[in-house]
Amino acid sequence: MQKLEEVARQEIKTSEDYMLVCSSLMAVTRNMYLEGLGPMDTVQMFEAVADSIIATDEILKQFKDYPKATIH
Repeated sequence: MQKLEEVARQEIKTSEDYMLVCSSLMAVTRNMYLEGLGPMDTVQMFEAVADSIIATDEILKQFKDYPKATIH
């Protein structure tokens, strides 16, 4: 995973490249899920990913006003 991310980040030279790299990775991910899982399970995987992004955002919003914890 880290190796793939490093290679992807090396392709980003401009702000426009950022979204091009992201959409390329999304296309590769979609194709690999389709090959490995089939269409219906691929849809479920993408729905689960979208749900997790929304859930994480909602949790972070609840705690945004709290000070960050420090470890002593």
